[in-house]
Amino acid sequence: MRFLPLVRMMIAIAALPMTAAAAQRPVPPPPAPRPLPAVPPVPAETPVPATEPARIPFAAALIADEARLHATEIELRAHEMEFRAMELSHIDAERIAMVSEHAAERLAHVMEMDAVRISAASELAAARVADATHIASEMATSFSLDRFERASPRAPWAREDPADSLYRIGREALNRGEYRRAAQLFNEVATKYKTSQYAPHSAYWEAFARYRLGTTDELKQALAILEAKNEVGVQLQNLRRESSIDVPALRARILGALAARGDANAARTLRSETGQATGCDREEVSVRAEALAALGQMDLAAAMPSVRRVLATRDECTVLLRRRALYLLGRENVEGRTAIFLDVAKNDTDPGIRGEAMSWLARTADAQAVPLLQELLRTSNDERTQRSAVSALGSIDDPAARRAVRTIIEREDAPERVRYDAILTITRTRNDRQPTADDLAYLRTLYPKVQSQRLRQAIITALARVETVENKQFFQAIVRNQAEATSVRASAMQRLGAMATLDELARFYDIADARSLREQILQALYRRKEPEAVDKMMEIARKDTDPQIRRTAISLLARRKDPRAQQLLQDLLDKPSGL
Repeated sequence: MRFLPLVRMMIAIAALPMTAAAAQRPVPPPPAPRPLPAVPPVPAETPVPATEPARIPFAAALIADEARLHATEIELRAHEMEFRAMELSHIDAERIAMVSEHAAERLAHVMEMDAVRISAASELAAARVADATHIASEMATSFSLDRFERASPRAPWAREDPADSLYRIGREALNRGEYRRAAQLFNEVATKYKTSQYAPHSAYWEAFARYRLGTTDELKQALAILEAKNEVGVQLQNLRRESSIDVPALRARILGALAARGDANAARTLRSETGQATGCDREEVSVRAEALAALGQMDLAAAMPSVRRVLATRDECTVLLRRRALYLLGRENVEGRTAIFLDVAKNDTDPGIRGEAMSWLARTADAQAVPLLQELLRTSNDERTQRSAVSALGSIDDPAARRAVRTIIEREDAPERVRYDAILTITRTRNDRQPTADDLAYLRTLYPKVQSQRLRQAIITALARVETVENKQFFQAIVRNQAEATSVRASAMQRLGAMATLDELARFYDIADARSLREQILQALYRRKEPEAVDKMMEIARKDTDPQIRRTAISLLARRKDPRAQQLLQDLLDKPSGL
């Protein structure tokens, strides 16, 4: 390896003559790369012939002219598109504004004019909410009927436990409704595997399965399991209440079933536990509520003394128990029921309980309740209570109740909302009985005596429920009365729209001196199916001097899908400006 530099030096010395000779020879131009000949020469590098410059100005002029023509055409199209866009934007803006205004006015109209309908819906909703509250309270109270129907043992959780497989089989049998087999399997777990985690759960579900079997012997065995003092029984009593396990509630159900079969001891136990005062122990209160429900299922009339005692309490802890008692009282038509409801409505310390009592009162009151309800109206300062009393009076089909309602309407010191509700009850259907001619005449006579626009609105809405010639004439007089508030006239016009003929609507439009009146007539025309209604709307769209009314008419015509209306809209679009 040490001779390698010497060899390289000798080779370089030998190559020097050859390098010098090569330097003296002319160097030929390097050959073009092989791939490039196939590529056409770049035009910018191509020599320009001497004759080309003379042709450039002419060609350039042609191109420039053509470009200017294209630019002009594009500019014209751009202007046209801009004009169309502006036109469309204007139309859309007007339409949007029109729809927005119309929607706002409709909303205001619904809120103001249809207050009665909303009020009636609110009353119905309140009644349904009350029903739902009763149902919910039934379900929420520990272990309701529906909860028992859905009851199912907890899924297995201790795979290594020696009783795991038996518990699984028993659970599956109970879920299939095989109650006797399930009771046997759960009994085997509780007796053979007393130290198992599944033992107290199995004891409970054995009692539940025997409760489902339902014979007197099985019920007694189930009760004995729940009251057992052995090792498993103690564990069962100490079980934390879960979504599917509630020992006191199941025990109360079993006692109720035995009492219904004539077991005096079970009945005494139920009555004793229902009347116990145990302080504010929520679980204990739920047991008492369950016992009260069981008594009601066994003998509702026999449970009434307990119901009365429960409803006489006023402490916060027993709200759930009082709610259950109200439900039972509402189911049983016992003597003095109305007085109890009124007492609870006036004196209970819980506002929810007072409201429920008034709700039940409105559904169960009879003629005997009228003096009590009148007294409540005189003595109560709570507007909600007064409104509930008015609702109860309005549901009673009795002359005394109707006189009481009229009295509260004519009391100028009464809250306006209470008087408003009372007006609406005048034309309420009671037991399929329609309002009488005297009821309608009373409202028409009452109208000029009240100064409140809200109360006048209520009278109009109440009368609109019954279509009579007298009511139609009454509405016509209000619409024609220019001294009347515009909102009230519009309300009357809305109701009159369903009663008047097309000719009458057309005449009313011609004399209408307010936009709200014209809009109500337009709406009434829109709801009509006759071709003449479209004719009148087209006339309004063409000739009315109020642009907002015209836009409203156009909007309503567009929804009719009538060929004449479509042609009118096209004519309006094609109409030259300024004409």
